[in-house]
Amino acid sequence: MKKILPVLLLACFSKGLQAQKCYDLNALLSAKIHPVYEKHLQASRKFNIKVLKDTKTLTKYRQNGKLSPVKSLGKGYRIQTLSHSKPVLVPEAKAALREIAKKFSASSNGSTLTLTSMTRTLEDQCRLRKVNPNASVGLSSHNYGNSFDISYVRFNDRLAVNSRLDRILENVLRDFEKSGKIYFIKEKQQSCYHITVRA
Repeated sequence: MKKILPVLLLACFSKGLQAQKCYDLNALLSAKIHPVYEKHLQASRKFNIKVLKDTKTLTKYRQNGKLSPVKSLGKGYRIQTLSHSKPVLVPEAKAALREIAKKFSASSNGSTLTLTSMTRTLEDQCRLRKVNPNASVGLSSHNYGNSFDISYVRFNDRLAVNSRLDRILENVLRDFEKSGKIYFIKEKQQSCYHITVRA
């Protein structure tokens, strides 16, 4: 009995640790945001989706149609295997993604884009930080379902720098930004364009 008690206590302690959240929502909401990124978060809040905390929250929004699944292959794009995000977006972001991919494909004689990240719950973000210390410690527009990342070093399912295709992609994104449909940031560390769709 004496040996069993410490084992039981350890098991209970471990379960307690697992049940703890890896984030403090109040701290995330009050964290100071870089001015360049602030407009991305402001755009995200206009879709009437609260911060996606976990898979249960994400599933609820999928069931009521506020988040829509995105196919892994489409005209002008491919989604790489996602380990820290889910292939779902608000309908407006899904439509913008398709438009961007089609415009890019038409402008590049049929080349394809690679999406590297999509909708992320706060739990997904915690897991990502364990393998990528550069991952956002505050809120991300990925947490609202209206952002996605497109690689600028992977086109046509090939990992290689292609300045011509990168220029075409950036020009497409600039056109969409000028028309008020998106905001975008070229992220150097992750070699991707972070795109936030506006309502």
